[in-house]
Amino acid sequence: MKISELKLIYFSPTGTTRKVLMDVAKSIDLKSISYDLTIKKEMRQEAKFSSSDFALFAIPVYYGRVPDLFLEYLNHFTGNNTPAAIVATYGCRAYDDALLELKTELENRGFKVIGAGAFPVEHSLAPTIGYRRPTKEDLKSASDFGIELNRKLKQAETFDDVDLTVPGNSPYNPYGKPAFFPKGDSTYCTECMACVKACPAGAISVDNPRKTDHKKCIGCLKCVHICKPKARLVSPHKVEKLIKKLDKVCDSNKQAEIFL
Repeated sequence: MKISELKLIYFSPTGTTRKVLMDVAKSIDLKSISYDLTIKKEMRQEAKFSSSDFALFAIPVYYGRVPDLFLEYLNHFTGNNTPAAIVATYGCRAYDDALLELKTELENRGFKVIGAGAFPVEHSLAPTIGYRRPTKEDLKSASDFGIELNRKLKQAETFDDVDLTVPGNSPYNPYGKPAFFPKGDSTYCTECMACVKACPAGAISVDNPRKTDHKKCIGCLKCVHICKPKARLVSPHKVEKLIKKLDKVCDSNKQAEIFL
């Protein structure tokens, strides 16, 4: 099957999902174009892909689901029997219904999902869980997934008969609420507005960047990661409580799961 271009569509507030995605993509012999849906200016783009494109979608798992915000921005993308693969990263608990949900959403938009991978990584809210993952071994698993996708693209004449099965249940588990919200420390905040520009949900006010709109905030912690003065933070006490809770249900030694 002749594929002309690789499209990378991803949501990666802390950069981990993008890191895994890029290791998948580097093993695919195609020139690529990226759509970073964590950058606000990218969210308004309309993109229509053809059957000669290959689309690679990547998301972090939130509460065992696809992030609501990603699904909102996904409405800007449509396929035309476009082959696609999906990557989900999760914080070493479980990815629950995320792969099934993303596969279903994409196929409803004209994409044909031919491969999927779930990769355990460092938990974005509780970094001691899955500490410093993805490791070299994790990224090799991502690269190997890309190799298999590349082989599949070259060998198949059509994907019309492909009916990929991935884990998950429908109806999906209820979507959760953020465990905590970042806030600005007036002692260190320089009002540089980096957090305002970076927030994918538009939850930080231009008038007062020290405040977070809890109705909009999705708890992705991008503002915390990009704040150079370290003025954006979350309560250490709340983080400690969350770690104790997650330690009971997470396994930092989980391995990637690939579906082809």
